[in-house]
Amino acid sequence: MKKLLILGAGAWLAAMGLAGAAVAAPSAQIFLAVKAPESVDVDWRTHLCALLPQPCDAQALKLHQPRDGKADDYLVISEKPLAMALLKRNAAANAWQLERLHDFSAYARSLQQDRQSGDPKVSLALAPALYPLAEGRWAVAVTQSESESYSGGGASSVTADFVPLDTPAGQPAKAVREGIPFWCSRMIRACFTEKEYKTSKHCHDESRGNLRIAYGEPAKAGDPYVWRYTWLQSDWPAHTGPSADKRTSVNFTDKTIEKADFCGGGLN
Repeated sequence: MKKLLILGAGAWLAAMGLAGAAVAAPSAQIFLAVKAPESVDVDWRTHLCALLPQPCDAQALKLHQPRDGKADDYLVISEKPLAMALLKRNAAANAWQLERLHDFSAYARSLQQDRQSGDPKVSLALAPALYPLAEGRWAVAVTQSESESYSGGGASSVTADFVPLDTPAGQPAKAVREGIPFWCSRMIRACFTEKEYKTSKHCHDESRGNLRIAYGEPAKAGDPYVWRYTWLQSDWPAHTGPSADKRTSVNFTDKTIEKADFCGGGLN
């Protein structure tokens, strides 16, 4: 049986050479998508699926690199199973080495079991970033996406649960923050006649929003960082020109999530 390495986030960042930067100032650690993964390894999907928990959907893999990492450092994010793994690439030997694995399959199952059978279908994924909880502690964003379509438009909304990477072995992972508005988009058709399509400056009501997080130092060493959310949204009313596209910025906390308009409240 293949041995899986499931280690804490401190080991992750040390392996990627990012730990020092994180201590200097709290900030999220971003992973960048590899634009042409087949140029790295034409069979990368098959090779990396073999290193992940099974069953593995090779078509649901995404390959990334740490923004400030080494050239042979890679990160693979999997949707089925819901997992992320840090890898080393030996180009000369055309081989991959599994360095660290974080498996969120159990967390994904718990989310699916908690939803009612009549609820809209939700897609789960992992955002390509690590979010600082405290010095040496990190979380990953488990995103939940919902979408609906209708004549001439549609809507999508994404919320995030932030799950620590240092959950002790054998214990169920629990989110430290749940249901945080993460991203949204809504487009509603407002033209219905040929004349309207010819004369209107804009035939849809459109909204788009996304989340920003700032991290403040704790009052006492070792305490959690203070998270400050900012929701950025643009709303462009129908039958108006681009100059009417209104952009807003709203600050909120875990207790005042409702302040984020979330493109009209998300999907209801």
